[in-house]
Amino acid sequence: MILSKNNIDLMKPFKFRMPKEVIFESGCSCLAPEKALQLGSERPLFITGKNMAKSKNLAGLMDKSSELGMNPGHWGKVEPEPPVELLEKAVEYIIRGNYDCLIALGGGSSMDFAKMAAVMAKNREIKAGDMVGSEKIPQKGLPTIMIPTTSGSGSEVSAVAVFSFSEEKMKKGISSRFLVADIALVDPELTLDLPPDITAASGMDALVHGVEAFLSLGTNPFTQDLALIAISKISANLAECVLNGKNLGAREAQSYGSMIAGMAFSMSGTAGVHAMAYPLGGQYHVPHGEANTALLRWVMEYNLEGCEEKFIPIAKAMGVYEPSMSDC
Repeated sequence: MILSKNNIDLMKPFKFRMPKEVIFESGCSCLAPEKALQLGSERPLFITGKNMAKSKNLAGLMDKSSELGMNPGHWGKVEPEPPVELLEKAVEYIIRGNYDCLIALGGGSSMDFAKMAAVMAKNREIKAGDMVGSEKIPQKGLPTIMIPTTSGSGSEVSAVAVFSFSEEKMKKGISSRFLVADIALVDPELTLDLPPDITAASGMDALVHGVEAFLSLGTNPFTQDLALIAISKISANLAECVLNGKNLGAREAQSYGSMIAGMAFSMSGTAGVHAMAYPLGGQYHVPHGEANTALLRWVMEYNLEGCEEKFIPIAKAMGVYEPSMSDC
């Protein structure tokens, strides 16, 4: 057995699932219609929340889609922490409209929503509840393009989607290789107008993804390397994004950190913070980023006794390590 300095087996197997194409560049969201055309789309459907439905960004993308000869549509009813019942209504709309590609423009809720709607449109005989867990989706869905407008969920590059099941008052996760988007367009310019509260909550969600990808039982050397990069970028830039949202350099670094954290936790899974955040969201409708923020300190204190040696690299990545700390 070969061990790293953090006592992780370097030969431990892992799977790395990513979109076929990831573009990270300010302004790259304008490429969505062209990319949809490359995927063979004639009738792309833009998936957004209610606020994004009124945005100039959406209008511009739909106009460009029409200019390229496509017949685009829009479904703008995604809710935060979306209930699975709403997903079923969207799937009916997709099938009736004969849409052939879904383009998500929004935060984690819109992206998770589009990924699952694309799958369900091609797996009509199976309900969302039957897909909860890992690798329970029979086949790939419609082509998908993810355009994140927050720097938090990492859903644009992950193989995960999370939904609320209203009758059970529970949030549940679905993980599958078929939930990985075809294309991710990470455009930090889209985050410049995010208000401070959403910037902070979504940014802390990304930080938790990095921390839990490093500490999770499913971690491996690759996810740990990615996680430390994410933790470093987010720790150095999140406060500036909250205090000075128009700082494009900080927004770019935060978007990068969020994306890298999404890659990491998609492989490793999450841990105690997310496990307890789901009931808070399902039972009491606490927004996901806020629930993660409230729980992070307490879960880290609990974990400290069991894996103290792993906290040194995290502290170093955050820029708070002091030589007086015991280096295990």
